[in-house]
This record gives sequence, C-alpha cells and structure tokens, in this order.
Amino acid sequence: MKLGTLSRIVTGCGCALFLFAFPAFEAGAQQQCLKDAWAAYNSKDYQAAISAADRCIDDFGPKADKEEATLRAKSEPQPPTGKVDGAADRNAIFARWAVNDVSAAYFVKGRSAEFLYKSGSKRYKAVAEEAYKGAIGLSYGRVWDPQGWFWSPKEAAEDRLPLK
Repeated sequence: MKLGTLSRIVTGCGCALFLFAFPAFEAGAQQQCLKDAWAAYNSKDYQAAISAADRCIDDFGPKADKEEATLRAKSEPQPPTGKVDGAADRNAIFARWAVNDVSAAYFVKGRSAEFLYKSGSKRYKAVAEEAYKGAIGLSYGRVWDPQGWFWSPKEAAEDRLPLK
C-alpha cells in the first residue's frame, strides 16, 4: 500500500482505523500494554492510551532499539508494507515483535497526544512530535492490520509531521 493511501485513510477516518493491529499468526507478538494502548485510543481515552503506550516504550524500548540497530548494522532490507503473500515473509515480520510493538506504541502515543493538542492542550504538541520521532527512529517496525496488510508506523508518523 502506498503511503499516500494510508495517510488518507488515517486522516479521513479520524478515529478507529488502526483497530487492534495484532498478528494473526503469532498471538504473543503483541504485548498487553500495546493492546491496552489501542483499546484506549479507539475509545478516545487519549490519556490512558498515552499511559499504556509509555508502558510499552519503557518495558520494551531497549529491546526494540537493540533490534533496530542490529537490523541496520546488517543492512537488512526494510520489510514490506501492504499485503505480504508468503507465510515465511509474514512470520519474519512478526518475529520482530519488539520493534513492531514499540514503533506502534510511539505512533499511538503520537496520535493520542495530537488529538489532545488539537483539542486545546498545547503542551501535548511536543509530546506528539517526540512520539512521532520515536516511531520514525524504528524504521523496521510494521503493524498488522486485521484487513490483511502491514503498515509502517514510521511512514505514518512522517505524514503527521510537522504538527500545525
């Protein structure tokens, strides 16, 4: 899927498009803190979404950073976005659960903070921008959409910046 299409879906919906983005093949790949962050985000409880996302970032961020650094050092190709046909390719993406979950947590935090900022809480602008930068820094992260495709929190975060 092209990034422009994802961006239109995200901004056009303005709500719960990014439902529960868990892998269909490996139930343990999504940590409970991320499930909680998505649930709160989809319920428009943005404070709770930020708190749950922060738990994921605190608990699994170091592992995600290490995983990202290893992938970069090996010059691994970026995983695809969109529909991925082969089970082996999908499972290879799911195996990178830490970078996937933490990049998603940064994105959920960014979107939640952005909603709070745009509803009048100006202090959340910096929170949103920093969270989006965190997602951008984890370029190997992918999120499984239950509709059958992967999307990149990095690409989605790049579309959100700069905040207006």
